[in-house]
Amino acid sequence: MGRYRKIRIRMGGLFCCILLGLTFPLNLLAQSLDSLILKHTDSAGKVHIKLLLEDSKKHMYSHPTETFHLAERVLNIAEMQKDKLGRARSYQFLGICHFQVTADYDSAVFYLQKAERLFLSLPSKEAIEGNAMVQHNFGTIKQVKGEYALAIDYYIQALKLFDEVENTKFYAYTLNNISTLYALVKDNQKAEKYARACIKLSQQQGDAFMKATGSIALADALLQQGEYNEIMPLLEVILEYGQTHNDPYKVLLYHLNYGTYLMKYKKDYASAVKEYEKALALTESIGDEWELMRQNSALSEAYLQNNQFDEAYSSAQRSMLLSEKLGAKDKKEIALFVLAQVNVHKRKFEQAYQQLYSAYLLKDTLFNDDSQQHTAFIETVYQTEKKELKIEALEKQRQLYIWLGIAGGTILLTVLAFALIRYRLAVNKRKLAEEEAQRLQQEKQLVAVQATLDGEAAERSRLAKDLHDGLGSMLSLVKFNLPQMKGEAAVLDTIDVTRFQKALGMLDDSIQELRRVAHHMMPESLLRYGLRVSLTDFCEAIPIADFHYFGDESRLSEKMEIMIYRCIHELVNNALKHAQANHINVQLVQEEDRISFTVQDDGIGFDQEKVTEGMGLQNVRQRVAAFAGEMHIYSTEQGTEIHVEIELPKTENND
Repeated sequence: MGRYRKIRIRMGGLFCCILLGLTFPLNLLAQSLDSLILKHTDSAGKVHIKLLLEDSKKHMYSHPTETFHLAERVLNIAEMQKDKLGRARSYQFLGICHFQVTADYDSAVFYLQKAERLFLSLPSKEAIEGNAMVQHNFGTIKQVKGEYALAIDYYIQALKLFDEVENTKFYAYTLNNISTLYALVKDNQKAEKYARACIKLSQQQGDAFMKATGSIALADALLQQGEYNEIMPLLEVILEYGQTHNDPYKVLLYHLNYGTYLMKYKKDYASAVKEYEKALALTESIGDEWELMRQNSALSEAYLQNNQFDEAYSSAQRSMLLSEKLGAKDKKEIALFVLAQVNVHKRKFEQAYQQLYSAYLLKDTLFNDDSQQHTAFIETVYQTEKKELKIEALEKQRQLYIWLGIAGGTILLTVLAFALIRYRLAVNKRKLAEEEAQRLQQEKQLVAVQATLDGEAAERSRLAKDLHDGLGSMLSLVKFNLPQMKGEAAVLDTIDVTRFQKALGMLDDSIQELRRVAHHMMPESLLRYGLRVSLTDFCEAIPIADFHYFGDESRLSEKMEIMIYRCIHELVNNALKHAQANHINVQLVQEEDRISFTVQDDGIGFDQEKVTEGMGLQNVRQRVAAFAGEMHIYSTEQGTEIHVEIELPKTENND
């Protein structure tokens, strides 16, 4: 019990947060157990255990006996409702009651262990949170018993469980208790670190209670280090909370810490005495013996520094009596030292010597106890940090492997992507080469076709000219001379005359056929007048053919005109021979940048998938391709339509 009281001296009132989430005003009105239970019972008769327990915590100090009875009844209700989570929470609350109210640590541990087993058997997030709070409670018990090494283990376990469920609501409580642990072993820098973390988290969560509590821990750590710049803002936070929430503990702790600030930093002992006296007055109204011992101890030192020796002696005696009762060796040492100083001032040297001797013996005992505790605590912290470093190293190694895997995968993907790009480039290059070769081949074929067409046109022109000018002239001359032979001879028999007349008619027919063949091989009208005139003449010679011309009448190149004429000539002949058509329609449309023609009949049509194109259509297709044109064939049972379209170069039109 003495160790517990010693801890409360160093915690500077931080015992208020030992119970997770427990804040309580001292002037709460009593409330009957039945009405409190009824308050948290729904219309179906089910009692909400969690809400009932949270409400019960507020009455722990104002009505401790009723709170114990209520805790037992809540446990019975949870068992009747077969609420396993509610049972675990009830056991935890019973453990807190035994710890916080009666300081019965064995009973507290007994019920907390029951709660722990139930929480561990439940897979829910709430159960993990409950177990985290149980670990925190275990740590608090170990802390007040002076078993710091075990306490830090429990606190770390609690933090891990809170992390697991991403719940930082109670983080600040554990951080504050860890801060007090480091303060107890006089590692004030780490105490400061955890106190700051507690305040920061409390501000983020809007928890004014823990912000004020963390401010007490931080103020204590800074005072121990002789750093005073931040003390006053921290004390103002503590005082504001105490006054706003009617919390006398926070107010008295403000006066206690402010007095220490005036003592150590300002050396204003008179003002320090006033602050300590205010703290003592509040403590007497509360009736807390432990706080009475603390205030009298601080006040005795302030009186001594302010040369108020009688007051110092009285306060030291009161502190001495309470420290012996409560087993607080450190406060007894301070009281003996103050009494010795007063006796020296009063020249009572023998008493002063005995008191100083007792004080030094206590100091040695305290030093040994503190050293052992400090060594055990530091060893535990070292092992814990070593374990954490190992875990951190393993985690970093795992992260390294992950990053190496990601990097390796990225490199592999990059290599594969690069290889794929190279492959595609090679394929594209090969395709381009093939397309270029195909284009060159097509150009060669087109050149060959064009040369063939040019040669054919030249040959047709030559043959037509030879037939017309040569053979045609000779036949005309023969015809001219035959009638003269008839007149000069006049001795022909009747039968000979008939034969002669027949031969003369056949000669006329031959001349006409010769002229027709020569005309079709190279129509003179095409060369002289262009496509419109020549195609009009051609279609007029066919009874079932009609010709329609639309657009510009400007002349095209001779090759283009001959190609179009030959194609239309061939398509019309095909329709006459194969289509069994009653009507053939020929259309020619000439625009500025293109020319198109259509040959349409109402014949029987043909199936393009079954019927192979004949020589005539192939010749037409080759002629069109030679001029980069397109030919489309549409054929049904109602007839056939062949459409050809050719783009004209800008220099093609020949006005």
